[in-house]
Amino acid sequence: MAKSALPLCLAVATAFQTAAPARPATQLAASPNNQFSQQLGAQAPAGFWDPLGISDGISQEKFNRYREVEQKHGRIAMIATIGYVVPEKFGTFGDIKLGGDVKFSDVPNGVQALFKIPAVGLLQILLLIGILETQFPNVNGDYGTGYFGQSLEEPLKSRKLAIELANGRLAMLAIMGLLAQDVVTGGSPLTPPNFGEGGGFVSL
Repeated sequence: MAKSALPLCLAVATAFQTAAPARPATQLAASPNNQFSQQLGAQAPAGFWDPLGISDGISQEKFNRYREVEQKHGRIAMIATIGYVVPEKFGTFGDIKLGGDVKFSDVPNGVQALFKIPAVGLLQILLLIGILETQFPNVNGDYGTGYFGQSLEEPLKSRKLAIELANGRLAMLAIMGLLAQDVVTGGSPLTPPNFGEGGGFVSL
């Protein structure tokens, strides 16, 4: 993996921007007899991607749960990716205190932030996650708030959800790349590689 994973991810982003028909049965992404092969999310470039057969023989309720979890993780990954880029390129909230003497400007970007945020701050994050998990049910991507306050009708709603799934999948790959590079480079996942004389090329 190159020293900066984000440019690679962005370079292929256009492949994920629009919904596409489900894959032909000849593709080796999943069992051609899978009952969910035509569901929302079976789109280019991978089609219905389930090489381990996790969805074979499961109920519609179980499949819906898997899809809701995928949507949620994709949304978190999109926010997390932005959370890497914005502090690195535009800075943080400066001298606003998180607790005690710890300020936003004292918190490093990336993985090391976990060891700098006060314990009370981490507990607040976990509490918010718990509230979102238990009090705001996700029904096919809809938390009851609509699309920026708008109620979408079919087929536009399915198209928007398909685009979101694709972008969320890309973001999950991007954040995994950023986390890996953060560890490898010691906290500089967005620093371009140095190919000049005396410069090293850091990779996994």
